[in-house]
Amino acid sequence: MLDWVNLEKWRHPSWWNLLIFVPWALGSGWLIHESAVDRAVAGREKTARGTIAAHEPANHNRYGYAFSVNGKTYRGWDGSEKQAPRMGKQVLVYYDPHDPATNALTSFAELEGQCIGPVLFMFLGVVGVAIFIAHRRRENWPKKGRSAAR
Repeated sequence: MLDWVNLEKWRHPSWWNLLIFVPWALGSGWLIHESAVDRAVAGREKTARGTIAAHEPANHNRYGYAFSVNGKTYRGWDGSEKQAPRMGKQVLVYYDPHDPATNALTSFAELEGQCIGPVLFMFLGVVGVAIFIAHRRRENWPKKGRSAAR
């Protein structure tokens, strides 16, 4: 059975419905920021040989690794989608020479692309809902020369 009261609400949707998409907008902002950070690091990234030291299949199938830069050991975690390294295997680690604690098993240029991809869909979702609401409200807005009391 149709709930006519709720159906009537969608004939005159409120702008408050856009609040549903505030997390999407915030998430888009965060992803754009992360992409910019990855782009900056990609321009100066260096590589080092590291060793797989841990594996957590239950935690997004991530791998722990260790590598050394200038005699200091750094550690990191990464979920490798391309490869399934074994414990003790040598891997190529990408790191920021300004801060080797910022590191990954994937180049920062690739990470930049992974961050920016979902932003377009999030943006289109927010804009699409805004257009839907504006269209529905305009469609039901009293026309000039028409009585609003109808």
